[in-house]
Amino acid sequence: MLLKIGDVFGIETSNGIAYFQYVHKNEDIGSLIRILPNLYKGNKKDRLHKLVEQKELYLIHFPLDAAFRRKVVSKMGNYPIPKNFVLTKKFRDDHIIKGEFICWHIVDYENWQREKVEKLNDCQKQLSPWGTWNDTLLKERLAEGWTLNNWG
Repeated sequence: MLLKIGDVFGIETSNGIAYFQYVHKNEDIGSLIRILPNLYKGNKKDRLHKLVEQKELYLIHFPLDAAFRRKVVSKMGNYPIPKNFVLTKKFRDDHIIKGEFICWHIVDYENWQREKVEKLNDCQKQLSPWGTWNDTLLKERLAEGWTLNNWG
């Protein structure tokens, strides 16, 4: 079964089911998903059309094809990407060496150029993480309530 832009998936975490929407495919780094708000007890398939319209918590690259084949995620349906969604041109990454925070990197999505930043401004604090999270890390972060605001 082919995955399509707009597909919405559920993933089971230790604190409930999280939902996300597939929004972009990058040939180098893979599937980009938008993490939808909140965790839910039980299946919320009947309310997904409203959930998908909400502002995402953040974006992250995720090996969606593999997770779907391994039945780590469940496809819930395909929904239009909200009209106000804009594919970001920048992401951020914390540059840590030997456990010590060095700086932030602002990564340009088109050319992967990195800009070193000592302290994030308010706009940069809203940038999604650069990189790919596997299903284990995604489930952990979702269960613990990880957000852009409590990162760094």
